[in-house]
Amino acid sequence: MQIKLAKTAGFCMGVKRAMDIVLDAVEEEKNGLYTYGPLIHNPQVIDMLEAKNIKVVKNLDGVESGRVVIRTHGITPAIRKEMKSKGFKISDATCPLVARVQSIIKRYVNNGYYTVIIGDEGHAEVVGLMGFTLGKGFVIDSVEDVENLPPMDKVCVVGQTTLNISKYKEIAERLKEKYSDCVIADTVCDATEERQEEVLKLAKEVDVMIVVGGKNSANTTRLAKLSETTGTPTFFIETEDELNWLMFSHFNTVGVTAGASTPNWIIMRVIEKLREIERMKKRGALRYIYNVSRFLIMSNIYIAAGSLFLTYGISLLGGIEPSPVFMIISFLYFFSMYNINHLSDRESVKINEPDRVMFYERNRNTLLIAGISAAVVSLFLSTFAGVAPFLIMLISICLGIVYSVKIIPSYLSKYIRYSRLKDIPASKDIFVAVAWATVCVLVPVSAIGGGGRFIVTTISFLFVFLICYIRSVLFDIRDIQGDRFVGRETIPIIIGKEKTKIFLFILCGVVATGLFLSSFLGWISSLGYLFIVTIIYTVFYLFLYHKRIISQGLSCEGVIDGKFILTGIVAFTWSHI
Repeated sequence: MQIKLAKTAGFCMGVKRAMDIVLDAVEEEKNGLYTYGPLIHNPQVIDMLEAKNIKVVKNLDGVESGRVVIRTHGITPAIRKEMKSKGFKISDATCPLVARVQSIIKRYVNNGYYTVIIGDEGHAEVVGLMGFTLGKGFVIDSVEDVENLPPMDKVCVVGQTTLNISKYKEIAERLKEKYSDCVIADTVCDATEERQEEVLKLAKEVDVMIVVGGKNSANTTRLAKLSETTGTPTFFIETEDELNWLMFSHFNTVGVTAGASTPNWIIMRVIEKLREIERMKKRGALRYIYNVSRFLIMSNIYIAAGSLFLTYGISLLGGIEPSPVFMIISFLYFFSMYNINHLSDRESVKINEPDRVMFYERNRNTLLIAGISAAVVSLFLSTFAGVAPFLIMLISICLGIVYSVKIIPSYLSKYIRYSRLKDIPASKDIFVAVAWATVCVLVPVSAIGGGGRFIVTTISFLFVFLICYIRSVLFDIRDIQGDRFVGRETIPIIIGKEKTKIFLFILCGVVATGLFLSSFLGWISSLGYLFIVTIIYTVFYLFLYHKRIISQGLSCEGVIDGKFILTGIVAFTWSHI
């Protein structure tokens, strides 16, 4: 079964902005945080916000103090005035496109125009817009409703921003025929129009469509109805729990789209459920290969094997005879640390990697015992290499374990903002990259002594650090929504996704240039030239991610972490030429 995900699926600009505003506010506001009505139309997101003590209120009765967040749909001027009169702090998360419609209405009302709003009467956005008409507004939803409108001299026509564009144009044309002085404002969101066009196109390319989002979301409901107009079977769901294998037993291609208020992690859970259904349909060798691959990635054996290959390759780069002992130490250390940290960081893993959470819930005790055992064995093996490797491994293991543990007592929290190492902004990527470079480079070097090896060791360390840093930051881009919810500050959150992608491409250029110059100047062996292949591969998967070809799931991790294995293979080939 082939799964096709719409490029426009997930949070739109206005919803993302609202989420950022409320998550910033919850960090700052200590006297109560409220949203005036549900921030967005998605029950799962609302539940998660409530878990952060963000309360939803329908009116201001009984609310005495604190900060009120105006939701994406906007509010009437009268309600805003009431908020100010009661002394509330206000965070305005009104979608900029909705705010633009509000300003259009204000401008034309001040010039004596009546307002006709095309949309769903009773929808929060439309209610808010009506508040700007000063009692000279009408809401209609069909061409037939035009005939019931009274005579008016001057008319301004606006539409609900999530309206079906063809419906808006049809009703607007009829209004123009009826009223001689009729101004038609272009108010339907471009992203909404693009989303609707894509669902129509995708529905014609697949056997069945799945539309993911809140049942109370107007724009998601419209997507489902548009899909149905193509004749393609369409399922409108809120979560993956509504899917079962019988629904897709006769379909070969499945299209997935989502409303503007549907977070990525819910979409990814749906994708993973579809993949699970796909696994149930597989037979013979293909099913076996898929299950084995999934187990290797989920259990972190695959990434640990990558560290083994990388240790082999980087030893050759540094002119060290690759040692099976250090390769096994790397394997055991990273197998241990990734499992232990995933198990201790359940909150973010639950959002960012729901498929992995299910795997961990089933195998929690086994993975915990295996992780602790691997750490102990890696430390034991390092004792045979000497005091320096042992001490480095001991420090690395201790830091790896305490990374997610609170080390600052609660009574000091008002003086020290960060109680855990992982709470330090953008720290995860640096700590992870340092751990890789330390275990793969410094541990083997420390066993033979560092005399006269400073330059080659530094270059090797920086190479490993940067390729691992690029990997970690890329996963931060993937997990940006989940990280925002759990309060983690990463590079993509701080500077934005697109700037982060550019930053990663620049880093690739820096690493490739450094390898070339280091080999050319004789600081490292000619293997440095060949390791540029690893960087080319990194650029390749960054491009695939940018195009959303490998944006999530097993294929994403399999391709990205394959660069470590590639590095070892390149080094092995070089050493046997």
